[in-house]
Amino acid sequence: MAKVKSAERSFRLLELIASHREGLSFTDLQTSLDIPRSSAHSLIQEFLDNDYLLYMPDTRLYHAGLALIKIAANCIESTDLVRDLRLLTAFLSKRLGKTSHAAILDGKQVVYLAKALAQDDLSLMRHIGNHLPAHCTAVGKVLLSQYRDEELVQLYGDAPLEKMTVDSISSLPVLLAELRQVREQGYAIEQREANERAACVALPIYSSNGKMVAAFSVTFLAYEWESLVLEDILPVMKECRILAQ
Repeated sequence: MAKVKSAERSFRLLELIASHREGLSFTDLQTSLDIPRSSAHSLIQEFLDNDYLLYMPDTRLYHAGLALIKIAANCIESTDLVRDLRLLTAFLSKRLGKTSHAAILDGKQVVYLAKALAQDDLSLMRHIGNHLPAHCTAVGKVLLSQYRDEELVQLYGDAPLEKMTVDSISSLPVLLAELRQVREQGYAIEQREANERAACVALPIYSSNGKMVAAFSVTFLAYEWESLVLEDILPVMKECRILAQ
């Protein structure tokens, strides 16, 4: 049983470090792990000794170590889905001359797995693996649309939705109404909801068995949106989706 508990703590520590790119202090880690100070010190020291953690003395924060980064990179590189998403975003950015992203859903967050940058880069994603609130993004709305209203109510509960800009959706009823529209039309849009200077349109990506596994988007300057013709953009996105599969 002790070995199982130790493994659980190790997994939890990895999750904490992976989800906090800015780093975590000893107190942050101990509090989140909810273990005695001596146990936290021993666990952290073991991770440091094996290069899974890196300690920065100037900030007194712990970050992902080289060994952990290598494992993550190898896992990403070996995933067929990620390779397909990279191809897709590369095709799309080349065709439209705009920044494109691809992401998966992780609870109420989207995790970005691929991006291709354009000259007028408006991306909030400086690193693959970054998270954003799903309801603030076009890719997130597409991914959330696969769930029934009652499942979404259970997921979000009664708490107000996080706002990234003044235009972000802040109430669940409004989000549910928009997701019904996404299901009906087959795509999602986001206008100044994650970035005040940007607007996006997103489409889903399905596995061979018809399950939605990811979504991808193309980003435009917000002022360009009014003059865009979606009927011109969507066929290009669908064509790139086919080419990448």
